[in-house]
Amino acid sequence: MGSVSAQPMPLILQSLNEWKFCSLLMLFIKNFTLVRMAGLLQRKELLVGKRPTEFLCVGPSFEENPSDIVLIIPGNPGVIGYYTSFMKTIYVTLKGTHAVWAVSHAGHCCTTYSTSQFGKDVYDLKDQVRHKIDFIRDFVPKGAKVTLVGHSIGCQITLNVLQAFEDSTDISIKKSYLLFPTIERMKDSPNGTRLWPVLCYFRWLTILMAIIVSFIPQKLKESLLNLYFGRKAHEHVIKASIELMNPKIIQNVLWMAYNELNEVCMPNVKALEKHKDELLLYYGTNDGWCPMSYYRDLIVKVKGVNAQVCQHGYAHAFVLESSVPMGEKVAHWMIS
Repeated sequence: MGSVSAQPMPLILQSLNEWKFCSLLMLFIKNFTLVRMAGLLQRKELLVGKRPTEFLCVGPSFEENPSDIVLIIPGNPGVIGYYTSFMKTIYVTLKGTHAVWAVSHAGHCCTTYSTSQFGKDVYDLKDQVRHKIDFIRDFVPKGAKVTLVGHSIGCQITLNVLQAFEDSTDISIKKSYLLFPTIERMKDSPNGTRLWPVLCYFRWLTILMAIIVSFIPQKLKESLLNLYFGRKAHEHVIKASIELMNPKIIQNVLWMAYNELNEVCMPNVKALEKHKDELLLYYGTNDGWCPMSYYRDLIVKVKGVNAQVCQHGYAHAFVLESSVPMGEKVAHWMIS
C-alpha cells in the first residue's frame, strides 16, 4: 500500500517544478520586455503654443491616448535629456502601467524650429507656466489621469498648473511630487545670493563664452565633459550638457534664472493648502536652493502638508548621479 500511494508524488513535484519554471520564464520575459520598451525612448519636436519644445516619452506617446501619464516638469535648465534615466526607471518600476513623459521648457532645446511663431525666442517664468498649461491642454488626452513630477523650479510651475486645472473636467491630476522644491525666497537662498551678481551684471559674458564654446569640436566637448563629470557619467548627461552649451539655450536659462530670483519670493500657500492631500514635497538636507530652514518654515505655514526630508544625501541636481534611486522612489510613492 505504501509503495502504491507514494507513486503520484514524483509526478506532483515534477508538475510543481514545471509550473515554477514557466512562472519564472514568464516573469523574465515580462521584465525583459519592459526593459526593452524602456530603452525605446521617443523624442519629438513640437510647437506648444507656438513655442519650440522638445518632448520625450517612454511608453505610449500622445497619439496613442494613454489613460495614465507621469508628466515630468524639469528644473532650470529645462533640457529634458538630463531626465532620461529617471524616466526609464519610473517606467520599469511601475511595470509599464503608466506612460512617462517629459516636456522641455520653451526655448531650452535644439529643434528645427529656429524661433517661435510669436517671433520671440527668450522666455521668462510666466511664459514657462503658460507653456506647460498649453502643453497639457493640447497634448494630454481628455480623461487621462495625470501624475505631475516637478523638479526645482518645475515645482513652482507645477503649483501654478494645479491651480489652472482645478475646475477642469477633461484632465484629472491625481498626485504631484515636488522634488527639491524651489518655491520660495530663491534670491535669499545660499545659491541665489551667490548667483545674483552674475545674473544681474555678467549674463552677457556667460553667453559670449557659450558662443566661443560652440566652435569647439564635438569630440573635444565630450572629452572635456567626461573629464568634468568623471568616467561614471551617463551618456545622456554628456549629450544633454552639450545641448546646454548652445548660446540660445544659455540665454534662455540665464534669463529664466534671473526672473526666478525676482519672482519666486513667498510660497504659494493658497495652492499648497488647497492641494496638500495630493502633494508630496521632498527636500534635500544640504540644498543651496531650498535649505532645511525653508522646509521647517513650510510645515508650520501649511499644517498637515506631506513634506519629507531626503535621508540619502541626494543632490539638488539629482539627475546627474541619482536618477535611478530617485526614479524608484517616485514610483514606489505612486504604488504605496
